Amino acid sequence: MLDAGELFERYHGTVYRRCLALLRDRDDAAEALQEVFEKAISGLGRFRLQAAPLTWLYAIATRHCLQTLRNRSSHELKAVLLVEPGTFVLDETRGDVQRTLEQLSLAELELVAHAYRDGLTQDEIAEVTRQSRKTVGKKLKALSDKLRLQLKADAETPQLEKVTA
Repeated sequence: MLDAGELFERYHGTVYRRCLALLRDRDDAAEALQEVFEKAISGLGRFRLQAAPLTWLYAIATRHCLQTLRNRSSHELKAVLLVEPGTFVLDETRGDVQRTLEQLSLAELELVAHAYRDGLTQDEIAEVTRQSRKTVGKKLKALSDKLRLQLKADAETPQLEKVTA
């Protein structure tokens, strides 16, 4: 098993690039890199060898950066998750997408990032999240249904009309 120094030396570049891709700012990515490795080092004793160290670090970095974005602004979160128009399960042009993303749990945002932003397969998501492929498939289906229901409910909410005097 790698010690903390070896872990950082071997994987800091890849983890930094992941943070930069999500946070889109060099300083923020550098700060996130430090925080990701702090979390990783504190959890090193609990790390199970079921996943490669890079897979484990990738998952930590993804969760950390998504939480950072969520804490900042749902607009930034939307911009990061909807990198390539047309790849998301929702119609990105709708204004309620941002509101819907705000209501997702961190685990659900992580699934959105892996499946729709990164384009990972269910097998790859299963490896990164340390879940079975069947569980990932069920969660993606439930998430897709939830998003569609949420958007439908938002669309059915009557909008206030402007009153002209």
